[in-house]
Amino acid sequence: MLRKGDRVETLPNTKGEIKYGVISKGGQRPTMVLDGGKREITDYAKWFRHSEHPLPKDAPSAMDKYSIKGYKEIEGHGDSPTFSATICKDGKPILTVMNDGWGGCNSYQTLNYHERTVETEDQFSSDVKSWMKQFNCDSIEPEDMWVEWFQYSRPYGVTAETYLGEFTEMMKKHRV
Repeated sequence: MLRKGDRVETLPNTKGEIKYGVISKGGQRPTMVLDGGKREITDYAKWFRHSEHPLPKDAPSAMDKYSIKGYKEIEGHGDSPTFSATICKDGKPILTVMNDGWGGCNSYQTLNYHERTVETEDQFSSDVKSWMKQFNCDSIEPEDMWVEWFQYSRPYGVTAETYLGEFTEMMKKHRV
């Protein structure tokens, strides 16, 4: 049985091609999101097998030491995702991130109020801006973009370079 988050590959097609991806919906007819996140395949589980093939990776960046744990979507009102999560640095929880779903930016706060330091939030913000600059991207909400990429795109083999490059291209098209 394949489960959400499993790294898989297809059996070879008639041309001998194998496609790689991650299961987004498990079960007897799982859905596999192909590396790059642009296509999905839903088929019987027998047509997929577990894979050791690595996910596509970016060049090293300042954000490699950060991760998100405990991401939890909360039932909201649909304007934007309502969620809470913990941002970790080198595996240690440092910030909470949340969004109330009423529109606007995410809220970031040092985990332990008594140990609240501007340095923690400033360092995270500085590292995110460095990450975006590395991939030639500019945004008024870089922290929010990193959270969205890390949670929704990175698990499906979408590199930061691709994610931020597509954002930059979209912004160029919509500028007057």
